[in-house]
Amino acid sequence: MNRLNQLGLLATTATALVLASCTTGGGKSPSGFLSNYKQLDAGYGSADAISSYVKPGASLKKYDRVIIDPVTTVIATPGISPAATTQVAAYLGDALHSQLVREMKIVSVPGPTTLRVRAALTDVIEQRSGGHAVTTTQSGAHAKLAGNLGSAAVATFVSNVSFEGEILDSVTGERLYALSDHRLAAKRMATPTTPWTAIRDNVNQRAARLNARVKELRAR
Repeated sequence: MNRLNQLGLLATTATALVLASCTTGGGKSPSGFLSNYKQLDAGYGSADAISSYVKPGASLKKYDRVIIDPVTTVIATPGISPAATTQVAAYLGDALHSQLVREMKIVSVPGPTTLRVRAALTDVIEQRSGGHAVTTTQSGAHAKLAGNLGSAAVATFVSNVSFEGEILDSVTGERLYALSDHRLAAKRMATPTTPWTAIRDNVNQRAARLNARVKELRAR
């Protein structure tokens, strides 16, 4: 599996959203994006961690609308341009919208039949140290970069970025489904010659998986 599939976490991402940690104070994920981190199942605390949570007995059958929050980036790698972080955030945001609209109406106001999706891309994870993390809400993010990744720094960033996210009831804030994908195996490593289109296509594939998972939970 190519390290690009690391970004595939985006749709697996969309699938649930959030990781649990037994070492993080306050029950928050290392990036600080997710709370109730310890709620997730086994998988955290390792270099190839993927962990998820589904509320017992959860059904999404009553939900026919969804609010998709702007993607958040929490980045500590020094020297990465805002354009690169905005690019991956735009890919994830676009993929979530294009897939979820097939199942539900995308809205901006909470309601009793409305879900809320939160998602983040981060390189602040367990067993990795970095510099000062910069948290950015990527409102209105657009993908503007073309061609190849172009540099080792960007390729390393793309290879290491991980996903955290959750699906909530928009009124109560109750978590219904969550998943965190922090897989960092070298076999998923991108290179300077990896095209941005490959990153985009991979994210789209993962978003399709998320949509399939939402469809499954709505059918319960």
